[in-house]
Amino acid sequence: MTRQKFSCPGKINLFLKVTGRRPDGYHELDTLFVPLACPADELEFAPSAAPGEITFACPAFPGAGQDNLVVKAARRFAEVSGIGACWDFVLHKKIPVAAGLGGGSSDAAAALAALNGYYGVFSPAELRDIAVKIGADVPFFLDALPARAQGVGEKLETLPELKDFPEVMILFPGFPVSAKWAYQHLAPEHIGGVPPQHSEMLAKVAAGAAGVDDYVSLVHNDLAFALYEKFPLLGMLKEFIMANGAMAVEVSGSGSSLFALFEKGSAVRCAGALRESYFNNPMLRIFASGSEL
Repeated sequence: MTRQKFSCPGKINLFLKVTGRRPDGYHELDTLFVPLACPADELEFAPSAAPGEITFACPAFPGAGQDNLVVKAARRFAEVSGIGACWDFVLHKKIPVAAGLGGGSSDAAAALAALNGYYGVFSPAELRDIAVKIGADVPFFLDALPARAQGVGEKLETLPELKDFPEVMILFPGFPVSAKWAYQHLAPEHIGGVPPQHSEMLAKVAAGAAGVDDYVSLVHNDLAFALYEKFPLLGMLKEFIMANGAMAVEVSGSGSSLFALFEKGSAVRCAGALRESYFNNPMLRIFASGSEL
């Protein structure tokens, strides 16, 4: 069989408010996911000739093994469906790891979509129930449409097209941040309800009536405070990007990536300024206008 290829888009959290902490240690969120065309991973899938096995390879990380989320998703699919695993996956990794861009969750969602597309055993709702057991962000990536998420991220409200959405630049600073670390270092004073001004903006987005200024006003991340304190470089980069034309800059998800919002055509100029600055180094990765710069 010809190998099937699936795009695994990244995401940013335009808005992320931690509204509570649950007894089981998880956090309740109110967040707005925006999918990214770039960076994106690519997952190849084909049935395998080896009954009972899930083979997995990732050229960018030759040591990646059976603890990868793609394999975890495939195992879960086998358990719930009762179908014997005999699948081969190859992951072409472009999204930085532990960068707050959802790469692992997106890869897992692509694996579930590949398997369910091949066997056709689960409804969309059933597949979402499987996905959330793998990771809170995984259900979002099954459709990868702009969405507001609540609960631990599993309560999804798909949003209308984000008209007039600003141009986005993604900056990965060259080091990962553990999501577990980010939540462990969330100060209690940042946990609480969504402020009225943000509720108003979220309602405009949900009604399809938001404009550029509304998106800019929504930018917020409760997890960012600890990251700026622990990693001063992020604050320095944010300041530089703002000085070079960005309308807003914030940490995405649990970090370490920053996303910046620009007027159309301005992101590439800022990327050029970064490449010519003292911030430039081989580990720095910049994505804008559909490509890595």
